[in-house]
Amino acid sequence: MNEPDVSRRVWWQHEPGTGGATVVLTHGAGADHHMFDLLLPRLHAAGFGTLVWDVPGHGRSPLGEDRFSVAEAGQVLVQLLDRIGVRGPVVLLGQSMGGNIAQQVLLDHPERCGALVAIGSTSNTLPVTRWERFQLRLAGPLLRLVPRKRLVRSMVRASAVTEPARVYLADVFTALGKRRFVQVWAGVARAVRPRPGYTSDVPQLLLVGARDETGNIGDAMQRWARRDARALLVTVPDAGHVAQLDQPDLVADEVIRFLEREAA
Repeated sequence: MNEPDVSRRVWWQHEPGTGGATVVLTHGAGADHHMFDLLLPRLHAAGFGTLVWDVPGHGRSPLGEDRFSVAEAGQVLVQLLDRIGVRGPVVLLGQSMGGNIAQQVLLDHPERCGALVAIGSTSNTLPVTRWERFQLRLAGPLLRLVPRKRLVRSMVRASAVTEPARVYLADVFTALGKRRFVQVWAGVARAVRPRPGYTSDVPQLLLVGARDETGNIGDAMQRWARRDARALLVTVPDAGHVAQLDQPDLVADEVIRFLEREAA
């Protein structure tokens, strides 16, 4: 039986390029497509096509009462690419949860991914310790106990180090609501499914903020870079979890340099 085309309920915007590959940009949990407003003009100026979208349950893309799933979000993205006629390999770029969705597409549809860029994202497939698994299971129930305003403040402080980035995150986190955020976070936690022996030979750029202290992101991205031969890890100075918002010019420089080398 064919899967329903959920992409018809998703907000998206596609800009064709002038010769470069198409870069599909997927935002982090609790955010929306505006997370990439500062990166898009640089990509267009370099000739790359772009697709930005709001993941179901975020921004202008409804989810209803359905449970959030990274795997299902990945399927929606593939449906969306089919719908707009982008059927060849693309560059999957994701921040945090967006990186998890990008990895899921690479796992399920490797022919659709020519290169991958992850910003402040943990690996879906690396082994996790018992302590890390315990933390993943416990985080959801603990988040439910935190008052909404306090949760927003703590998430904003943990994610960004510059004032403009914090203002944006405070707005989108507040708009999303606590119940939906906890649901989305649980879906992201379920996406971490270790695959012993898995490696990828797809070109990968792994960007992590020097001041990213969320979870085990820094350690996980270092282990990710050591595992995959074509993965390049770059630390972004004076940036937190949302490095492309804290240091937009530095991140754009790194992304375009990588794309011109691996996806032009």
